[in-house]
Amino acid sequence: DPTQAEPVVQRMIQLAPNEPTNYFQLAKIYEDSGEYQLAEETYLKGRDAKPNDPTVYLTVAAYYNRQGDYDKLIENIKKNIELEPNNPEAHYRLATYSWDKASRDFRLSDKEKLQIILDGLASADKALSLKEDYVEAMTYKGLLLRTRALVEKDPKFQQELIREGTEWGDKANAMRKARAGN
Repeated sequence: DPTQAEPVVQRMIQLAPNEPTNYFQLAKIYEDSGEYQLAEETYLKGRDAKPNDPTVYLTVAAYYNRQGDYDKLIENIKKNIELEPNNPEAHYRLATYSWDKASRDFRLSDKEKLQIILDGLASADKALSLKEDYVEAMTYKGLLLRTRALVEKDPKFQQELIREGTEWGDKANAMRKARAGN
């Protein structure tokens, strides 16, 4: 029962005000109860309790993802990247959210989609520069390239994007199979 858990978690926050996990537990209680304004405020308090901890930004980003707030989601993912610039997973994460937004949000103009796709491709490239055998980043690079083909007008360029995207997908699949065979 969330109403019984709330005072306990409030007390835990009082005892350890610099521990983000307690704020995040309370925020989740609010979120699950439909108290989204309180949930957001509490998630942000948790993030602010340890602003130099890259993982707090992922927790807040996940909240914004559940709420469908892409701009705040990306803001927090970018802060995570800023704190962990050499973590390929941080860059990969941005590529995945970029592909998801560009491929599923039909309210976006082609120009908006293209910018999101280009940001995602830059993130996938950064992840691959940090870890060249990052299969998941290869997969998303392929997906982003093929998604870019959908917004481009030049048929020849579209075909080039599809070909390159397919090559990245094939490379990722070959690496997966090779790893599974070992």
